[in-house]
Amino acid sequence: MKTLIVIPARLGSWRFPDKPLTMIEGLPMVEHVYRRSLLAANIDEVVVAVCEEKLVEACRVFGAKVIMTSKECQTATDRVAEAAKTLGYIGTDSIVINVQGDEPVVPPPVIEMTTNLIGSDPKIKCVNLVEEVKDPSDLHNEHRIKAVLSINNRLIYLTRQAIPAAVFDIKNRAVFYRQTCVMAFRGDALQAFSQLRRTPLELIEGIDMLRLIEHDLPITSGISQYITQPVDTPADIAKVKVMLKTDEWFKSGYAKRRQS
Repeated sequence: MKTLIVIPARLGSWRFPDKPLTMIEGLPMVEHVYRRSLLAANIDEVVVAVCEEKLVEACRVFGAKVIMTSKECQTATDRVAEAAKTLGYIGTDSIVINVQGDEPVVPPPVIEMTTNLIGSDPKIKCVNLVEEVKDPSDLHNEHRIKAVLSINNRLIYLTRQAIPAAVFDIKNRAVFYRQTCVMAFRGDALQAFSQLRRTPLELIEGIDMLRLIEHDLPITSGISQYITQPVDTPADIAKVKVMLKTDEWFKSGYAKRRQS
């Protein structure tokens, strides 16, 4: 079994241009993601997948392996699939982890939980964990992707809206979850994903994982106890800086790789 982490990053985000190169506590955002990914156990290779020469040069400054991908990739997951194909991680015996390039405080254990779950059963083709919504403002933040799970921990739906509806929940039974931006695929399943027709709900919601759900392909999930903080707009940087003040991996200088 071979395991690859791909960090997709690009400079052309309409919400936050040049986002991966935004400096946070002395490091560009993408370097935080890269160094945290290196700390995850049982990973064979970590690469950054980009489509701009400026980003290639920036990543090489901090020693990252970089894969140039096509500017025609329509989603981050498609970019990850292209990078995985280039590196030969395309078989059922390969695991490819998509760690989004705008997750500068991603906890390495979340990567490990995702990797371990997909590796626990050869029938599992895709894994995407969720975390409980702790900040009430996230429910109505369109940049935070909310998730609904089945009783068997499969993703039923992903949306930018606040679901499930609580207005009729007299006994306050609703628990709200949001997507964790770490996804795992078996190599062959990732290549198959990239060949699927883009789907109506994927395009409406702007969430590429819906492509699998709409094609009736299961996404195995589970509940992470860790908190992540994606950076979607410049306002999110302040939240990241607060989290880094008490973050054990940042405080250690990202110096030591976790042991397998």
